[in-house]
Amino acid sequence: MICQRCGRCCVYLDVAIVNPASIRRDGTVDPEDSNSVMFKLKGQPCPHLIYFEGKAVCKIHELPIYRGTPCEQFEQLGREDDVCMMSSYFQLVQGHPSSQ
Repeated sequence: MICQRCGRCCVYLDVAIVNPASIRRDGTVDPEDSNSVMFKLKGQPCPHLIYFEGKAVCKIHELPIYRGTPCEQFEQLGREDDVCMMSSYFQLVQGHPSSQ
């Protein structure tokens, strides 16, 4: 999938994320920290999400703690070189009454 960097996945998906309060200065977390992972609910922007020049950017994408996270492992159906279709999907369901 080719991410369009719209940020909608980072807002509209329920996902386990790295707790921002648990990130050390060196980009790692203490393996003994039981609060190092938190659950982000759909509709809430991920605290790691920022926008730069109109593109969604993950603040921890380049840190060691990003490896192995659900965000890194996220895939969509389709070919690897297909443009992401999730943005369009979220736009459609956002206005649907059952998604409220």
